[in-house]
Amino acid sequence: MKHQKTITPALGALALAIAAFAGPSLAAPVVYIDPVSQDVAVGATAGVNIVVAGLNQPAEAVGGFSLTLGFNSSLLAGLTFNIVPGGQFGANPLDLSDGFMGGTLDLFFVADEDADQGELAALQGGSFVLASITFEGLQAGLSPLTLSNVVLSNWDGSEDFGDIGTRNGQICVGGNCTVPEPASYALALAALGAAG
Repeated sequence: MKHQKTITPALGALALAIAAFAGPSLAAPVVYIDPVSQDVAVGATAGVNIVVAGLNQPAEAVGGFSLTLGFNSSLLAGLTFNIVPGGQFGANPLDLSDGFMGGTLDLFFVADEDADQGELAALQGGSFVLASITFEGLQAGLSPLTLSNVVLSNWDGSEDFGDIGTRNGQICVGGNCTVPEPASYALALAALGAAG
């Protein structure tokens, strides 16, 4: 029994070490809004990037992507979008985007057909900007920025990546958009309960 007590913690430590070592290479790519949150005055412009991160190169060289970015069109007007501004899709990529329509921006972009997996992997690295977008603040309020229908394809477009994580963002127009954290609600309720 004494021998088993010695082995069990050692096996647990070994399992944690293996998980820590294998974890990053097994993680799915994440597509997210950067910055996550920002403030803009009414009539001013705000810029965000849509970034893909967590790519395990060269196996996850991206050959194309499509996604929809949603926003509140009564608070924000979409002005411009620049897809893959750093050139990580090769010399002659193909833009098939629909652009802004109401409160959405539909993006669809394909890498240069002459770019191979190694070239794309070297250009992209572990993360890169898929698109840069600018908005104008129309009136005061908090507009969420939501990512949906996110698809990443491999370098030659023959298959889509599996699970892709997403993280949304927000733009506060005109200030005063603070939303209390859930913990603040709990604290306020506890204070009311104690007062009662």
